[in-house]
Order: sequence, then structure tokens, then C-alpha cells
Amino acid sequence: MKILKYLSLVVLVVSFAFACAKAPVKMYDDTKAALNAAEQNNAKECATEEYDAAMKELKAAEEQMEEAKDHTFKGKYYDAAEKRLSAAQEKAAEAERVAKAMSKKNDRAAAELEEVGKELDAIKADAQKYNVGNYDELEAKYEKAQEYIDNCEPNKANALIDEIKAGLQNAKEEIAAAKAEAMKESMAEKEEATKESSGVEKYTVVKGDTLWDISDRKYMNPFMWPLIYWANKDDIKDPDLIFPGQIFNINKDYYYSEKEEAINFAKSRGPWSLFDGK
Repeated sequence: MKILKYLSLVVLVVSFAFACAKAPVKMYDDTKAALNAAEQNNAKECATEEYDAAMKELKAAEEQMEEAKDHTFKGKYYDAAEKRLSAAQEKAAEAERVAKAMSKKNDRAAAELEEVGKELDAIKADAQKYNVGNYDELEAKYEKAQEYIDNCEPNKANALIDEIKAGLQNAKEEIAAAKAEAMKESMAEKEEATKESSGVEKYTVVKGDTLWDISDRKYMNPFMWPLIYWANKDDIKDPDLIFPGQIFNINKDYYYSEKEEAINFAKSRGPWSLFDGK
């Protein structure tokens, strides 16, 4: 009989203990603080999976704590809540760790994308001027990469950055080729513009004349005598031997490049020789 009374007393004490179990308020507050720390380190954006898992555990703990209010014996609900809170804290800590690592990677990708953006801006005017085909595509990829950075997806951003860099190289080469072609056309136009057009003048050689003297009088530059020689090669067998009575064509219709070629030839020709020439 005494044993029965003792067992009844134990049951009563245990029941009272379970009924009077306290909610894990401090543990709950600590868990909220851990999640807040993770959020401050961009866990929502940079460790979404881990952060959501921690929030799921917290929500389950809150449900257990709320459920306890409707029962006399609360202990088992609070115990379940504590397990959930412990899991939530671990997952929050993992979310914070992952978020910190991803944030650093994202920051590096953002810095690299900024440099790529500067390069795109630098060639924009030339790309539009020379109608570079892939420039609009590169700008679109840049905008998409920026979206990935904003969403803390550095891996996706880096993949696009690599594509943009390759495209930039192609665009630069295309611009360089277009500039070279434009310069070539410009030189041709310049040469045409510098072409003198006073036609062909006939000149009759007199005693004492040399190609040097004739060039000095007709071109105001004695070093341009090869122009006379080249225009009259059928009549001039040796530039050093011309004769009175010969009639030469003095071509005033020449290009700037021809003038330069004649001067260079005259200055670097060296000793005279029979049938010397161009």
C-alpha cells in the first residue's frame, strides 16, 4: 500500500513538472539573433538554401511552442521546440558562413564586371561608328551579368563576364580592321586631293640644260628631276645626257606620293650610270 502511494506521488510530481515546463524563450531569442546575423551578411541573397532551411526549423519550433499552449503537459512540445531551435541555429550559422564566402566572390565578380563595363564604354563610339555587329549583344550580356551580381549569383555572372571579354576582343579587332580600312581610304582621298592638275607642259632643251636645272625651274625643286626622267624615258637614255632640241613632257599632273618617291630616288641614287633609272 505504501509503495502504491509512493508511485502515485512520483506520477503526480512528474506530471506537475511537465505541466509547469518552461518555454525555451532564451533559446528562441538566440536563434532569432543567429538568423539576424546571417541576414546581415546577405544570407537571404547569397545563401538562400541554407537560410530558408534555418527559417523552416524556426517556424517548426514556433508551431511546437504555440501547440504547447493548448495542452496541460507542455514538456514534450517544448522539448521538440528546443530540438528545432538547435537545428535552426546550426543552419543559421552555416548560412552565415556560406553567405560570407559568396559575398566575397560576388564582390570580386562585381569589380571585374565594372572594368568590363569601362571597356564597353570606351569602344562604344567606335562600335557604333563602324557598325560592329556584336556590340549590342555584349551590352545585353553586361546587363544580365549585373542582374546576377545583384542577386548574388557570382558563378553565373563570371560565366557571362568571360563571354563578354571574348566578345570585346573580337569587337576590338573588328574596329581596328575598320579603322585601317578607313585610313586607307582617307589616304587615297588625301592623295587625290594633293594631286596637282596643271596638265602636261612641253619643254625644249637648250644648251647647258640638265634635268636638275629644268626640275628646279619647273617644279621649284631640283630633286624632283626623276619625274621628268620617268615621263620621258623613251627619249632619255641616260639622265646625265640630254641634248639641245629634245622636247620633254613636264608632267604637272602628279601625286604627292610620286613627288616623294622622286625626291627619295634623287637623294639616294648614287653615281650616274648608263640607262640608270627607276
